Amino acid sequence: MEHIKKQAFSLESYRLECGESIPVTIGFETYGKLNAEKSNAVLVCHFFSATSHAAGKYSPEDTEPGWWDGLIGPDKAIDTNEYFVICSDTLCNIQLKNPHVITTGPSTVNPKTGEKYGLSFPSFTYRDMAGIQRELIRSLGIERLVAVLGPSAGGMQALNWAVHYPEMMDACIAVISGAQTPVLTSLAYLQSAIDAITLDPKWKNGQYATGEEPEDGLRLGLQLMHLAAFHYGWYDETFPRHAKHDVISTYDKAPPFTEKFKKAVSERMALYDANHYIYTARAAMMHDIARGFASLEEALGRIQARVLMIPCTSDLLFPPQYSRHVVEIMNRQGGCASYYEIDSPHGHMAGVLDTHLFAEPLAAFLGGKEGGIIG
Repeated sequence: MEHIKKQAFSLESYRLECGESIPVTIGFETYGKLNAEKSNAVLVCHFFSATSHAAGKYSPEDTEPGWWDGLIGPDKAIDTNEYFVICSDTLCNIQLKNPHVITTGPSTVNPKTGEKYGLSFPSFTYRDMAGIQRELIRSLGIERLVAVLGPSAGGMQALNWAVHYPEMMDACIAVISGAQTPVLTSLAYLQSAIDAITLDPKWKNGQYATGEEPEDGLRLGLQLMHLAAFHYGWYDETFPRHAKHDVISTYDKAPPFTEKFKKAVSERMALYDANHYIYTARAAMMHDIARGFASLEEALGRIQARVLMIPCTSDLLFPPQYSRHVVEIMNRQGGCASYYEIDSPHGHMAGVLDTHLFAEPLAAFLGGKEGGIIG
């Protein structure tokens, strides 16, 4: 695949679901070529802590490609010989310190005050992201998409697209996701992470200075999310005990595998911003496509697209029953929904790390074929 270039998309004003209007700028990347009819576009939405860099490399020197590179590219499941693929950064993107990320959020200067928004930045939802992406798509001259898809929070965005812009897409694919964020996931991992950050003395009600960030709170919050993102067996293998060498200290010292885990988390959070993490966690908590409707059934009844739900058996954040629930409701109401379950020790992260497990059914579904997929 050719080297990827980041582009920026701006709106002078966008009215968020909360009722506030703000100017918006987000980054996006594209892969493949848009055909003359502009009928081959696919929108890929990124997960909670990712960016619009879904595939390819910015330069040959990059150590790793985009996060769904196993699926996106020439002759891959999302074949860029056939499809024009678009992926955008979200508002309040967590990787604020990533030089390739373009996002609007608490760290953005409010044009009305000349100061950073901080906590005056309005809450955003994944329904808002679908609306902003819709404007991006239209700016490219595209009126209908082959599909909208993504893992985890990407699936949340895809389902919002399917409900609120049903006439603009043929297919919706939600990987390790669901129509509503489980309450346990919200309380145990998302709200607890927010609490960890806001209890850090350095947070200062969101007014921390550059170089004085609430790193301890952010690290703890990220640890909580990380612990649920994988499954038990993965941790046993990645952070093993060494009974032969482990020594009980006279002092209050954590086991060696604890320090190894904390170090891994600290390295990952180098690009993260605490306030952006809080806003993104709230967006994930508020994910409920039934909001504004009489019921979940009514919301799902609006969907015209074919829907494919791909859960993982060992997922602790979005267990498979949440995907099955969507499929059962849709099919009971005369919709067109399918289900393909994968089995992996990677838990929730299987939707990113184990793309080979669902590449074939995903490609078939994109092409309008559903052989081997459970209806």
